[in-house]
Formats: sequence, C-alpha cells, structure tokens
Amino acid sequence: MQTDLEKRLRSIEDRLEIYQLVTGYGYAVDGLNAEAVGNCYMGDGVYALGDDRAYRGRDHIAGITGEEQHLGYVAGGCAHISTVPYIVVEGDRAVATCHTMVARHRGDGFYIARLSASRLELARDEGAKWRIAHRQNYLLDGDPAAPALLGRLDEGPSAASS
Repeated sequence: MQTDLEKRLRSIEDRLEIYQLVTGYGYAVDGLNAEAVGNCYMGDGVYALGDDRAYRGRDHIAGITGEEQHLGYVAGGCAHISTVPYIVVEGDRAVATCHTMVARHRGDGFYIARLSASRLELARDEGAKWRIAHRQNYLLDGDPAAPALLGRLDEGPSAASS
C-alpha cells in the first residue's frame, strides 16, 4: 500500500512526464525526428485534426515529418508550440488539455499561422511510460468545437471513454 507521500510523489512524477511529452512533441516535429514523434504515441495512437482528417498509428503519425508541406514549413522557419497543459490523471490514464500553435517566419518576423485547442488522451504503455493514445485538435477559428473541447478540461479519462 502506498503512503500519502508516495502517492503525491507519483502524481508529481506523472505530471512532469506528461509535460515533457506534450512539449517534446514540438521539438521533435520541428527537428524532423520521426522516431521521437512516433514515440510520443501508442502503437495504435490517433492524431485527429478537426473532424475530417486523422493520422492513425505510430508510423503514420511519425510520417508527418517527411510530408512536403511540413518540410516546407521547417525550411522556411517554424515552431510548433504547446502551452502548459492542464492535466487530469486517473491511474494509468490521463488527459492533457492545452493550446497548440504553429509560428512561422515571414519577412523580418514571425506570426502565428495556426492556433488550436488540443486534448490529449494518454495511457501508460507496457513499460509504464506515458504515451498519447488519442490527440484531438480543433482550430480556434470560430468553430464551436474548439472552445467546447477546452471547456472539458476537468473531464478525466473516464469521461473521455464514456
């Protein structure tokens, strides 16, 4: 049986690992590190962009780094940035809610090319490492699904599966 201190420490460690995972994705995708991008996800993970497009499976998601459009963004100067996520952990499952954005270079400065509401459903894999099982993004472009997703920040994994 875990002591209160052990439970609190585990909670902090879980959150730190999830923070690393969420922020590390941007560095990996901008660094064209397909392996690191893929390792953010469960083998059957999903990265859904709105309701119309989804990457399914670790290899498909990792392949983003080789797509022509993405390579063009990196060559022109870009950064995938996540805000600090709001995290709800329930045992071996968690949900992280945050804003994500893509900054791009233009002329003598940078601009925000894309701003999204993001909800990441996470699970511990067999090695007890946190990975993304399902990531849902909606552009913050007036689509009511984006603020609705952000409004669910207190809903943990149990609500995600119901």
